[in-house]
Amino acid sequence: MYVLSALLLWAAGFLYHKLEQSLSIKKLVTTIVIFNTVAIILFRIFYTYYDEVWYLYLFLSCYNVLYLLNNLEFWGLAAQVFDVRQSKRLFGVISAGDIPAKMIGFLSAYLIIPFIGTENLLIVAAFLTLLSAVLIGRMFKHIHANQPSTKPNKHYFNPSIKSIHTVITGNKLIRKIAIVSFFSFAIFLIVNFIFYGYVKDEFKSDKDLVAFFAMFFATTRLITFVLKIAVANKMTDKIGLRNALMIPPLILFLICASGLFLIQEFDGNRYTFYLFGILSVITDVLRSAIQTPVLLSILQPLPVHQRLKGHTIIKGLMDPFAFLFTGIFLWIFSTSQQVDFVYLNYVIIWLILFWAFFTWSVDNDYLKTLETAVSNRYLNEREIVISDKASLKYLLGKLIDGDEAEAISVLKLISEQSIEKKIFFEEGLKHASKNLNLATLAIIQSRHEVEMLQTLQSFLTYPEKEQILPEIITTISALDKNFKMDDYIKHPNADVVFAATLSTIPNLEIENKEKADEVLYQQFHKKGDANKINALKVVAKLKMMRFEYKVIELMYSENDLIKSAARLASASLGTEQIIIKLIEDFKINKIDSDILEALSNIGSTVISHIEPILVESKCQGTKARKLILLLGKIESIESKILLEYLLENYPENADAIINSLNQIKILSTKNKHDYHQLIMQHLEVAVQILFTIKFSQKLNPILTNAFEIELNAIRKKCLYWFSCLHDSSTIKKVSNGFYINTKESIANAIEIIQLTVAKDFAKLFALVFENSSVDDRCLQLESNYNPLKLTETILAKNILFDLNYSYTNWTKACVLYHIKDRKNIISYEFIQPYTLSKNEVLKNTAEFVISSLNNPNVNK
Repeated sequence: MYVLSALLLWAAGFLYHKLEQSLSIKKLVTTIVIFNTVAIILFRIFYTYYDEVWYLYLFLSCYNVLYLLNNLEFWGLAAQVFDVRQSKRLFGVISAGDIPAKMIGFLSAYLIIPFIGTENLLIVAAFLTLLSAVLIGRMFKHIHANQPSTKPNKHYFNPSIKSIHTVITGNKLIRKIAIVSFFSFAIFLIVNFIFYGYVKDEFKSDKDLVAFFAMFFATTRLITFVLKIAVANKMTDKIGLRNALMIPPLILFLICASGLFLIQEFDGNRYTFYLFGILSVITDVLRSAIQTPVLLSILQPLPVHQRLKGHTIIKGLMDPFAFLFTGIFLWIFSTSQQVDFVYLNYVIIWLILFWAFFTWSVDNDYLKTLETAVSNRYLNEREIVISDKASLKYLLGKLIDGDEAEAISVLKLISEQSIEKKIFFEEGLKHASKNLNLATLAIIQSRHEVEMLQTLQSFLTYPEKEQILPEIITTISALDKNFKMDDYIKHPNADVVFAATLSTIPNLEIENKEKADEVLYQQFHKKGDANKINALKVVAKLKMMRFEYKVIELMYSENDLIKSAARLASASLGTEQIIIKLIEDFKINKIDSDILEALSNIGSTVISHIEPILVESKCQGTKARKLILLLGKIESIESKILLEYLLENYPENADAIINSLNQIKILSTKNKHDYHQLIMQHLEVAVQILFTIKFSQKLNPILTNAFEIELNAIRKKCLYWFSCLHDSSTIKKVSNGFYINTKESIANAIEIIQLTVAKDFAKLFALVFENSSVDDRCLQLESNYNPLKLTETILAKNILFDLNYSYTNWTKACVLYHIKDRKNIISYEFIQPYTLSKNEVLKNTAEFVISSLNNPNVNK
């Protein structure tokens, strides 16, 4: 049965892996539930063969297979329902349900067998399996159930010879943990084999057997549950990982050694029965409550992909391998001689010694792995728990003697642990690295480590720490609001004065507002630009509105550094007067990065001042482009409404407008009907532009290129509107496909559109933008759309007068340039207004065309 279990487990795991890659999670879970239910029902139907050897082998082996599939299904579904952050909080909770579920199952079986019989428990099991499917159905509302279920970080395994080779030759820590898991599980199987042999002889009826197993397994699970919750974690923290791992083999060795003495001293099956009953309980309890959690904890310093690989090897590969090894060994042992449980006890002792040997050596590999993780800085401090003394001692040594990067990595890791951190913070502050000092202070401040207050105060007098004195003052102030900073407000170092002032003023404003104003006023009028800049920072940090006049005054400063600091400080106040001043400066200054940053920090209140500038310029020019990008950074519903208005009415900077719109994740006020109307209008315009391109190919390549640019702009607009109606990440892939601009990428992009977007839009979009010749596309469109009867005059008037669509200034300039040699295409008076355009290209082209029409020799 053990050998058959191993082979079936590998086969089931391989099949599950293949199904996982090809089926959606919904179909996969449904398939597993149906398979498990059918298998259980079949065993009930064929229960009349319970005296047949083949039935018993298959029945017992398939239990392990069904349990494996159930676990894979469970964790596969959990991986879909919960994200990474949720899984760290909830996986321990939802997996703990396994223990009370078994307790309830064992006890309920004992209670209902007198009424339904032993064999009909299979019907109850089938019913409960189907009931789980009903509950699972509710979960599909929370996941993308129609997508393939496999994820990059998913737990799955491939039970192949290559996987076994990976265990032997791969990561040393994973290899040893796998060997430890193998020996412990092999011992568990042998102990159960012996114990069940005695149980078979002790109980003669089904009812007695069921009663015994119900109480036995329920008690085992109860002990495991209590030990896991109340003892295991605290014990591991106190005695360390290696010592915790050594407890199971040590206890089992003592029991087996004592058992040999008792068996030989008191001859009789009853003593052996009790001995192996105790061994069975303790083996199961210690594996579940101590060994497995500790082994998984030891894998935490590994990179995520190696950690998942370790989890997979332990459960998906080594357990079946232990089944195979144990089955072959017991098979040979039982056929070569009469089964002697004393000899098997010796075998168990030897296996325990091998178990203990590899367990003892795991600790060194764990510390080496931890050292590598710290050196390579791939530890995720929120995903790892370290509390054993050996690891903490090693990390403290790395903090003291390691390089700056390693020490900072250790400090971040320690900050997330539930341990006494004071000694680590003290060493971080004493370290010669300024960056490590600053990182330590930042952690102390963010976590409000009040116990570090006295240590920090002592550092105020350290001359060698004067370079981080401002940060020390800031941290002390955060921990103790009443600490007096008077001596440091007069300090010669401007940064120290800034930190002291910033810490002092909030308390002074409560006690004596005039005194607070006086302190800040003195900083504004101290000699040195640094003092004025720091005073501006204080005003910004504390949002001191009554100093608005001072901020505006310094925005007129001739010193560029002070002027820039005043602009940035003004953003914290954001008054109407300040916004007006910033907008005025923006219009006349070429270097305007600090102004734009200030406007961005003020937020949506600046939009009413930006809108007139954009409308007046019709989104033309460098300044307009900068303001469009600014609207995307502001990221508010007001900025989105304005950008969408600009996109519809001023196409000149459509690329910049769409880029800004894509930065804003807020939903628009438009409804689906509005978007549908816009999409259809623009697609119909795109059809006519495509016909125009076909016509212009006979005239001038410059015109053709201009119309193709217009067509691409419409495509980008439609894709943006599609992203507002459908999954934005999917539409982004479409945009990338068009950006790559190969035949395959465009075909794939259009295919996604046809699978995602409503058919009416998708079909027309595909016809207009597919990667085929203009003639072919026009030929397909002519069956549903009548092309305009174009002449050069009609074409020029349509573009210049924006009939049915607002064309860009570049397209209009290209049309004007085309008609420079054709006097009869359009009248002079229609061209004259463009000589007054604010767009330099359009204006110069109009002047050139008029000059050409008046004087044909100008071209020469």
